[in-house]
Amino acid sequence: MAFFGKKKKKPTPVSSASIITPGTSIKGEIRCEGNILLNGEFEGGIFSQSEVVVGKSGRVSGEIQAQKLLVSGEFRGNFVGEVIDIMPYGKVYGDVKVNNIIIEPNAVFEGETKIVSGRIQPEEFSDVHIVQPKKIGY
Repeated sequence: MAFFGKKKKKPTPVSSASIITPGTSIKGEIRCEGNILLNGEFEGGIFSQSEVVVGKSGRVSGEIQAQKLLVSGEFRGNFVGEVIDIMPYGKVYGDVKVNNIIIEPNAVFEGETKIVSGRIQPEEFSDVHIVQPKKIGY
């Protein structure tokens, strides 16, 4: 039996995460399309089209541009994106420009917040593209 004219299915892209483990210390810049989990130390710029998570043992200083930032550890710097969620005992020191900010009980936030509606444009880096806000279920 012949299979002429049958279209091949394209493989579905696999979503993966970049992970920086405890005990790892990095200085520099990260640019990616996927999620990033930081449980080590990072100093510099992070530019993601998805979600950045600063884990409980994570310590990040610098600038982050991403769809969403979730902080359980410590972040010092500026964030531009759709949502920032500061988890219990998470610490954020710096300025944020977002559509939504969530500060859980026992979280620390010191800085300025600019809440904007609609699409947020990355400030300096034109190759990072943040799309319309997505509904996030909790």
